[in-house]
Amino acid sequence: MPVDDAVPPTLPTEILDLIVEFALLSGHCDDAASSDVFVLIAPLTLASSVLRLLTLRRFLRHIIFSRVEFKPQHSQWNGFFKLLESLVDRTGGESFTWVKSIRASSKTLMGRYHSARLAALTHLDELSIDLATEGLITQKPFLKLIDSASPRLTMLTLTSLPCIDMQLLKFIAATFPCLLDLYLSCTERLHFHCWSCYEESLGRTTHSPIPDVFSSATHMAAVFAKILKPLAHLMHLHLGVYLSDEMLIQYHIDHAETEELRPFGPELCTLCAIASTDVQMRELEAGLEFAQSLKALQTVGFSSFFDDTPAYRSIIRKATATAISDNKATVYILRGNGRIKVKKSPWSRTA
Repeated sequence: MPVDDAVPPTLPTEILDLIVEFALLSGHCDDAASSDVFVLIAPLTLASSVLRLLTLRRFLRHIIFSRVEFKPQHSQWNGFFKLLESLVDRTGGESFTWVKSIRASSKTLMGRYHSARLAALTHLDELSIDLATEGLITQKPFLKLIDSASPRLTMLTLTSLPCIDMQLLKFIAATFPCLLDLYLSCTERLHFHCWSCYEESLGRTTHSPIPDVFSSATHMAAVFAKILKPLAHLMHLHLGVYLSDEMLIQYHIDHAETEELRPFGPELCTLCAIASTDVQMRELEAGLEFAQSLKALQTVGFSSFFDDTPAYRSIIRKATATAISDNKATVYILRGNGRIKVKKSPWSRTA
């Protein structure tokens, strides 16, 4: 065969796909914005048309928008959809189905036509949004924004919420019936690093619903579990509110207002520690209440100053201002022989 007629050797698509996967993993960081990751893999998109499509298909599976937003006409959200639209002809419209998960701030998603664009991501499986820029008044309009997200979502994460209330839970239960993992949290909004300025953030967040909103932890769990019952497949639930009394934080602020300002919270305060046993029991009781109503549930978590797991206690004993736990408590659920058991550490397989 003449040399001029020889077919140049090509790597199988499967090998090229592995190369792309390795390139993405080598530059992977859980919190890295997709714009930063793209810089690392951009050369692959220029190598060939096949490699470009393989690279973009993997890159677009998991999108993390930067917290630094640009001007509206050059927003990350607009740029993201321009990229998807540019691939429509080459992919037969499948580029929109490549996107499996999105992590963004609510500010990134705000804007004209943004909700309609969210609806275009028909294969979206995971959605994670931080609402730090929202308030009690703007939380409701935000819900309308994500109303058009795929009903096939299996994981929904909403952090820095101003409030976790019945309206929010009813919306989620009606809109996303396929959820396996639901993570809602308010307490990221509170300024743990500065107890002398903590009161300012308290007023903008419903962080402790007991006893003003609900008379007890079991009352809250019973109401919320009834609302979430349509989520028949829900396995993991986290509600980022404190089950301690609302005044505990105010009492701690009073305790902390001494001549020596120290950067610790109630978990290291000997006066607040009196409440720890009661709070830990509330968390177990609430977990049991959720487990009785939500039949697929395996874990339920809450924000907590008094997690009693061994790992947490070890951290607290050695705690400094930067080494304190993330203030979460998880209740693990075991079902068998018609009974439900709960505890604060994972169950062994032989339990």
